[in-house]
Amino acid sequence: MSRSAGWNNLLDSARHIVASGAIQLVKRSAARLPHSAEAMALTISALGALNRHTGVRTLNLDLGGKPIALAIIEDATFDSDTEGGTVLVGHLQLPEE
Repeated sequence: MSRSAGWNNLLDSARHIVASGAIQLVKRSAARLPHSAEAMALTISALGALNRHTGVRTLNLDLGGKPIALAIIEDATFDSDTEGGTVLVGHLQLPEE
């Protein structure tokens, strides 16, 4: 199996995020979903905030001519809540006293 095929299989097996509620922007009492650039900025801000508590690393890949941005969050796993929504669970080790 080629390296590219291996990454494609990994991406195919990855689960999609199921969010219980969408972030909405409010302006003049009208709510709307964020545009693409706003959603990207919110994502980077959230990863930056999370980086203060655990390591977040990034990696750029090219798979079959398609750019892939990968964020790796140390000491964390994805899980599902009781309603099937995606939750991020931290597994930080507290320092021993």
